[in-house]
Amino acid sequence: MARKKEKNQAKKLVTDIFADVPKIEMLGNREMIVDGCKGVVEYDENIIKLSLGECVLSLSGDNLLINSFDNNVAIISGQICEISFVS
Repeated sequence: MARKKEKNQAKKLVTDIFADVPKIEMLGNREMIVDGCKGVVEYDENIIKLSLGECVLSLSGDNLLINSFDNNVAIISGQICEISFVS
């Protein structure tokens, strides 16, 4: 029982530490989910720049599209060729 309590406390600690950190999930090079997106800085079919607060996430590729942007979550599709973070 004590071990389960320790595990739950550790999980809560990790969740608290990373609560305000953007989370990025990629599905191959065809889709990206960005949780913690503050806004769109630049957007066209070859480049998308998203504000993550302290930095900007820059994506370049072909046929890039913001499929959804709701509740600070952006879903990007297209052929993603390059990803960079700019301070």
